Amino acid sequence: MPTSRPNPIPTVVHLIRQLRPRSILDVGIGFGKWGHLFREYTDILEAERDPSRYERRQWQVRIDGIEGCAAYVTDMHRYLYNAIHVGDICEVLPRLGAYDVVFLGDVIEHLDAARGGQLLRHALAQARKAVIVTTPRFDTAQGDLCANELERHRSVWSARQFRQFPGAQVKTVDQDTLLAVFTKPGVCRLRLSPPRQPTPADARRLARAREQLVRLIPAGTPFVLVDEEQIRSGLPHVSAWPFLEKDGQYWGPPPDGETAIRELARLRERGARFVAFIWTTFWWLDHYAAFHDHLRQTCAVVAEDETVLVFALRPPA
Repeated sequence: MPTSRPNPIPTVVHLIRQLRPRSILDVGIGFGKWGHLFREYTDILEAERDPSRYERRQWQVRIDGIEGCAAYVTDMHRYLYNAIHVGDICEVLPRLGAYDVVFLGDVIEHLDAARGGQLLRHALAQARKAVIVTTPRFDTAQGDLCANELERHRSVWSARQFRQFPGAQVKTVDQDTLLAVFTKPGVCRLRLSPPRQPTPADARRLARAREQLVRLIPAGTPFVLVDEEQIRSGLPHVSAWPFLEKDGQYWGPPPDGETAIRELARLRERGARFVAFIWTTFWWLDHYAAFHDHLRQTCAVVAEDETVLVFALRPPA
């Protein structure tokens, strides 16, 4: 059974973790690599907070697949995916309902340009949050593999072609793979580069920031944490809310300071009593100057050092 380049894996996983989908459609499941990764970084990752999520019967994210070659589907696939639809992907996809994320991993190049564009338009119509596409950047001259004519490459896509579709962000991975993500209106612009592992010195500084927050903010007190999801999952606080926040999920940096002020007011009305920045997000204070001024003028500083900046929010009137 054919495989595909592994180089887009870190970026795709990074996108899935930002999007936090409740449903994913994997178009062209092949060996099932992406089904494994999507399951691991949705339900299995959440098992760190809720151990019951490790059990299949407790999985909460729907992951379905489409496969054109029935011989590829095994019991392994049937375990990982909620449903697998076998047939022509261009015919099956329009018959399915909406999904938060539709993933076309190394599949669009197997169609001629016209059918590939049609498939992408269908995917965009059915995705609630985003469509993610990976494809070779150059013609690989791939013919039939595994005695399967569906494996033949029939088109080559360019970044300019992808950018003709709404909401497109495109990057080149390791010079030979194009990755395109198309976000729907209302979804925050995504970061395409996975975060690098912190140096030992940075890791120690992050640990000090965590210790400061544990010391300063009682575990049962709701508060807003500006950390771009670096330490929040390791805190004992049950109500450490990300910022920006939507339905309890991290929604990325705000587009401007006014949005940040408005969203902080909303969370204060919900019960937030502090807003805390860790040192890796101190850049917000310069970038969102109006937001920073608002905090200095309306809040009391609880702690300010090289690791954290914590403001106490005034109770709502």
